[in-house]
Amino acid sequence: MMLCAISADDAEIRNRRVERLIAELGEGNMSAMGELYELISPDVYAFALSKTANRDNAEDITQDTFVQIYKYAKRYEPRGKPMAWILTAELNLIRRQYTVNGRHTSFDDCLDTAGGEDVADNISKRILVNELLFRLDEGEREIVVLHIVSGMKHREIAELLGAPLSTVLSRYNRAIEKLQNKVKED
Repeated sequence: MMLCAISADDAEIRNRRVERLIAELGEGNMSAMGELYELISPDVYAFALSKTANRDNAEDITQDTFVQIYKYAKRYEPRGKPMAWILTAELNLIRRQYTVNGRHTSFDDCLDTAGGEDVADNISKRILVNELLFRLDEGEREIVVLHIVSGMKHREIAELLGAPLSTVLSRYNRAIEKLQNKVKED
């Protein structure tokens, strides 16, 4: 199984599109919400899953994040980094949820059975993803998901998490090394 980051050009095009959709939403164009959801919900969900380690909680946080986007779209100021704005809002929701509820969860599966894949193949992928992600601590898992799934740069991740760039880079490198070692073992 191969995880691929999106190219810098694709990320720039995507960022402009996300910013345009947020602006349209801020102007009251509700159809922009559907398009925005289609475009970024996998990233929003993946980040929530990396933080909550539970599929149901991640789905709840994802929906709450889109409510926040709708609520504050008028206040968004385009700066070329809409995913940082969105994921910061999501991180605040997650922190608030854990502070209020004090929830502790375990990592659930992160792949759907949808997509027309063979059920056995899908189960194999779930097991592999679970096994690989379990090898990472929460901080490493979070950075890998943000970088590989969302296409964020390490410096953007550092800003989002309020961590030094060197910490983000070392956690990312350590996580990738763990994942590579696990894949080699298997």
